[in-house]
Amino acid sequence: MDHVATVANPERPGRHGAPVLTARLLGRFVVTVDGHLVDTQSSRRTRNVLAYLLAHRRAGVPRDVMMDTFWPNATPDAARNCLHVALTGVRSALRECTSHPIIQRSYDAYRIADAVEVWVDAEEFEARARAGRLAERGSNPETAVAAYEAASQLYDGDFFADDPYTDWAAPIRDALRAQALEVQSRLIDPYTRRGDHGAALQLGRWVLRHDPCNEDVHRRLMASYARTGRDHMALTQYHRCADALREAFGVAPTAETRALYDVLRSRPA
Repeated sequence: MDHVATVANPERPGRHGAPVLTARLLGRFVVTVDGHLVDTQSSRRTRNVLAYLLAHRRAGVPRDVMMDTFWPNATPDAARNCLHVALTGVRSALRECTSHPIIQRSYDAYRIADAVEVWVDAEEFEARARAGRLAERGSNPETAVAAYEAASQLYDGDFFADDPYTDWAAPIRDALRAQALEVQSRLIDPYTRRGDHGAALQLGRWVLRHDPCNEDVHRRLMASYARTGRDHMALTQYHRCADALREAFGVAPTAETRALYDVLRSRPA
């Protein structure tokens, strides 16, 4: 996906010498500490536990929760041992980048240490998307578009795409993908209004790859094709819409979409 806005580089010196941890969870999982790359590829167990702690970093994660998440069928003793081994692996990978403790334990819960400055792309993505919605509700379209563009730039792929079948990540992945679809959809009309039909079409096609029955986006693509003199592509888009709706729900396009199709079909070549 091409991007328009620029998001500030999160690699910056920490306050008072605090370590800075940067985590990219959208697309390929990449973690750095003070600019040094953390090894998240050598061990799947290490990768999963570190990603889980980062995704739930706002509160400590109880030991029992992690045991049930990763080793639900193991005996308590076996699960406890597996968790110990996994956390040892995470700490070892982090120590290759910094001597500061990154994982802290409080009673029987684990979390990213309070002293660590953390930037996570998924959190930033949600913040930018939220800012766009607030600006839109406040009738500030330019600010909304800028926020949506920044969110779009951050969404480099599905959450924790390195392990697409990991159960714990599935609900987060689905929620973030839904937000990404919303963000991309909300950029189509502004781009169309300013005549940037190429960007509008690219966004619309991306949305439809993930949500092929989004009739509103089909209709907006039809309009963009028509405005750029490609009525044949607009008519083809209608048929794609009709096929998707019929296959998924056994219904036809709405009257609004059919009306646009009839107008385009009746225009002289």
